[in-house]
Amino acid sequence: MQVKASRFRVPDISVLDAPPPAGGIIVEPPFLYVEILSPSDRMSEIQERIDDYLSFGVKNVWLLHPRTRRAFVYTLEAVSEVRDGMLRTSAPDICVPLAELD
Repeated sequence: MQVKASRFRVPDISVLDAPPPAGGIIVEPPFLYVEILSPSDRMSEIQERIDDYLSFGVKNVWLLHPRTRRAFVYTLEAVSEVRDGMLRTSAPDICVPLAELD
């Protein structure tokens, strides 16, 4: 995914609301980006990725921490921890139970 003129990112998971690009490189913001933390990830690096995606125009970013089973939802307006066990996006509404993400 090309998030800036000279910066490319490789998303863990992205959900497009359009057909995939013919050239293989996403140059339009996807609807949803999902980052899955690994043991070697540093929060400063993760925050930089999230900031890149939000600046690029991604409307919904989910951050999943598999070991602790915690999740966070980022938008340009706010960040919030998932407390009710349901990951959600804004329109179109997508709702995924956190417990089903094994």
